[in-house]
Amino acid sequence: MKRVRPRLIAITDTDVAEPALLERRALRLARIAIPGSVLIQLRDLGLPLRARLELGRRIGAAAHEHQQYWCVNDRIDLALLLGADGVHLGERGILPADARALLGERAWISIARHDLNRISASNANAILLAPILAARKGAPPLGLEALRRARAILTSESGTLLYALGGIDAGNVRSCLEAGADGVAAIRAVFGTDAPERLLEALQIRAG
Repeated sequence: MKRVRPRLIAITDTDVAEPALLERRALRLARIAIPGSVLIQLRDLGLPLRARLELGRRIGAAAHEHQQYWCVNDRIDLALLLGADGVHLGERGILPADARALLGERAWISIARHDLNRISASNANAILLAPILAARKGAPPLGLEALRRARAILTSESGTLLYALGGIDAGNVRSCLEAGADGVAAIRAVFGTDAPERLLEALQIRAG
């Protein structure tokens, strides 16, 4: 597998910012972060396909221009078409092994998990565990203890990275890392603001 270890996974969301603003904020994020420390995840499943393709092209170009990574949610065909670094799979998506067979051994593959009973080492680079610190679609937050328990399952030998998602901001990043996360995934703390510097500083990945 490709040795990709981003500290921050930044997830696009057109409910937080319209596409043109997402693009501008993605470019700024990619530019001010240490190269290789950020992976931008193109989600936006509600966008029409043509609009999603165009947003993906622009965000992917911004990421690669500044030596950052990017991936596409669920759509392996779009990841291949756009030359993305990989794909993020939902809990009901195809198996990581099947995605890797299509994308290649060097592709980034992450998977979503919302239940500790479904945490296990897999043929994925990373697991995004959510929601950690904020409720999601009526589901209560799992809390930091869930990260500690997931970390105990995903030993360093497994090679599977662990990311905290849900309610992440500059003020709680350190707690997530201390609980065992390899990094964090965020939406509003990145794309809901013109100034993601505080989050990058908390993660110690701001360039300069």
